[in-house]
Parts: sequence; C-alpha cells; structure tokens
Amino acid sequence: MMVIIWLVIWTLGFLVLFTDPKQTSIRWASATAFIGGCGFFSAVVDESLYPLFDHFANVQLAVEPALMFVSRLSSFICQVGLPYAFFMFAIHSGDFIARKTKKLIQYLALIPPLFVLATTPIYPVLSFNYWVMVSWALPYFLAASVILIVLYRKEKDPQLRRSRLFTNILVIVPLMFVFTTIYIMRTQNQYEAWRYNILIVGIQFLLILFISVKYGFLGVKFRVERRRLNSTLRALTSGAQIVNHTIKNEIGKITLFADRIQSYAIETNQPDLKKDIDILIQSSQHILDMMNRIQGQLQEITIKEEVIRPAELIDEVLRNLKPYAEKYAVALETDLDAGLSMRGDPVQLREILTNLCMNAFEAMKEAGGTLILRFYLSKKHLVISVTDTGVGISKENLPHVMDPFFSTKKTGQNFGLGLSYCFNVMQKHQGTLEIYSFHGEGTTIYLYFPRKRLVTN
Repeated sequence: MMVIIWLVIWTLGFLVLFTDPKQTSIRWASATAFIGGCGFFSAVVDESLYPLFDHFANVQLAVEPALMFVSRLSSFICQVGLPYAFFMFAIHSGDFIARKTKKLIQYLALIPPLFVLATTPIYPVLSFNYWVMVSWALPYFLAASVILIVLYRKEKDPQLRRSRLFTNILVIVPLMFVFTTIYIMRTQNQYEAWRYNILIVGIQFLLILFISVKYGFLGVKFRVERRRLNSTLRALTSGAQIVNHTIKNEIGKITLFADRIQSYAIETNQPDLKKDIDILIQSSQHILDMMNRIQGQLQEITIKEEVIRPAELIDEVLRNLKPYAEKYAVALETDLDAGLSMRGDPVQLREILTNLCMNAFEAMKEAGGTLILRFYLSKKHLVISVTDTGVGISKENLPHVMDPFFSTKKTGQNFGLGLSYCFNVMQKHQGTLEIYSFHGEGTTIYLYFPRKRLVTN
C-alpha cells in the first residue's frame, strides 16, 4: 500500500507538470507533489526495501547505511520542503505581486528551512524540534491557503475560476490535514499519526479522477471532448462528401429530364404539366442548395490571420444585427477593452459572433431581453463572452449542443451545425469554447483565445 501511495503522488506530480511546464506556478505545484511524496518514499525504504535484506546479513551491513541515509534525507525534504513549496505555489499562482517582489519573497522564505537544515541532525537519527517547525510552517500553510482562496474569489475568467476552485478543494484541505498529522500531532508525541495521510491521498486521487473526467480539471475532459468532436466532424465531412457527390449526380439527371419534359410541355401547350415540372425543378434546386450549405459548414476551415481589434469587430457585428435587436426587443450592451489587439481571422471570427448573436436572438424572441458582449484579457486568455437572458438550455440538452446536427430549433432552415462550426474555428485559433446555461435564466458562451495571440504595441 505504501508503495502504491508513493507512486500515485509522484504520478500526480508528473501529470500536473505535463499540463504546462513553462508556467512557474505549475512547476511549484508539481514540486509540492514530489516533495510531499518524499515522505512516503522514506516509509517505502524503511518498510519495504530494508526488510528485503533481512536474510542477507553481509549485504544488509553494506546497504544499511545508504538506505538509512536515503530514508532520513527523504523524510527531511518532505517535512522541511512541503510548506515552502506550497507557499511558493500560492505566491506564483497570481499576478497580484510584481515579479521582483516574488523573487524577493522566494529568497526570504528560504531562511526558516535553511535554519532548520543547519540545526537539525539528519543521520543517523532525524531529530526535529517540532515546536520550531510549527512556528514557521503554520504561517506558510495559512498564508498560502488565504492567497489561493482570495485568487479564486477575485478571478473573472470562468474557466480559471473553476480551475482555482478545484485546486483549492484538492490541495488546501488535504495539505492542512497533512500539516496537522506531521507537525502539530508530533508536538504531542503522536509520531504515527502521519499514517492517516494514506487515506487522505487515496480520497484526493479519486476526487482528481472524478473531477478530471466530469469537469475537465487538468484539461482531461477538454481533450476527450475535442477528440470526440474531431472524430465526429471528420466522419460527417467524409460522409457528406460522398452523399453530396451522389445527390449532385442524381439531381443532374432529374434536371436534365425535367428540362426535356418542360420543353415538351411548352411545345404541346400543356400549362398544368409545365407547373408541375417547375415545382420539380425548384425542389431539386432546393435539395442541391441545402446539401451545399451542409457541405460548406462541415468542410475543413482555413484561417487567414491578421492583426485585428476584437472590440471593433464586435461593434461591427452588433451594428449589422441591430435590426434583429429591434425586432425582438433585445437591449444590446458591451464591455470591451478597446485597446487590445490580437492575431486572428476576422472573417471567421465575425461569422462566429454572428452565429452566437443570432442564437441569442432566437432564445429571446418571445419575451425580449438583454444581449451582453464582453472582451477582456485574463491571466491565460483573451476572452470574448456572449451572454443572453433568454430561455436557456435544459440540463438534458446542454451536453449535446455542440454535436453536429443537434438542434433545439424547429425551423427547417437550421441544421444544428452552428456551434460545431464555432468550435472548429476556435480550434483553428488554438482556443476553446465553453457554454454555461440554465434553463429559464439564459446562456453565456465564452471564447478563449491563448494569450500568445495578444499583439502588444
């Protein structure tokens, strides 16, 4: 069991590092996991590796000092490094502190661990003064926890806000429990209380798996959903091309013979037959037009990037859609950072915004409402949000709204491809699309562009 827990913690450390190794806070989060796992590695050495040599006295004498030193050093790294790494993770998780100040805090916060290193015997017996440990480790844990909670409460970006919430649940509570067992309990000579941490790590791992699959923590769900949608779109594109080719051939035959019959009806003066043929030709053309529209929305999108100002693009879209706002009694509101520029395809992004706004008008056509478009810069993203106060999307339909050909609209002109197209365009911009909706309350759709697309003057 101890080996499994140790491997789980270090595996989590690798997974966290894998999400974004260039980000300082991610590196510190990974370090926190690895350092915390050192405590269990020490137990693995003592309780699993060392007993392997019980029947080999000569070998045991040779390896005992090395194993003992590794065990004591690992335990020391865990107990001294854990509060420091957690504190650094919190400090680097937000932009509320200047970079130079962060560096200063990082070096000053090393003073207590270095003092403990200088005053604590490590080998052959690791002997901490746990009252001294608590005197600095407790403030580190509490300060880090407060910082993470404040960052969550102040976060405007919904994607980051949700990520911060899950981080707080999965990190603060377990680490405070760990702090109690390996520091506070040991001031009361309860040296075996740390074994309860096995249960905490097990629960933490199960929660991470559940949240990752259901809500997308660490990007897992998004990658699964993206692969599913990509696979569906590729299959539909291939199928649509085959069907489109077949229908065009058959429509060509129908049109050819319809033209011949139409000419015959004119020559023989048969007006009723001519009317029937006209209807047949119109229906054939309608089928052809419909297939071309479907094919156009499913085909591979190519973006042509240029420097754009999204605030100006949004204003342009709303000006063009103003007649719809007046028709459906919808008030238009904006909150746009006009000074921000980015690289993107203005034609495709204009089409996305038009699609989303038209969906919003559709949701508010019965009772009117308010359409709000925002554009702002968050820590990781350039964000465009489109919010309406319409009928919203039911809980049953929400997981399917980006599926191709899924639509809650009953009009014959809707193919349920709008959001699939939007998703496709956002993917071409290395971005994501997220939908938040409650039935009867309205819908907000967020377009997240990577911050690297920001163009600075």
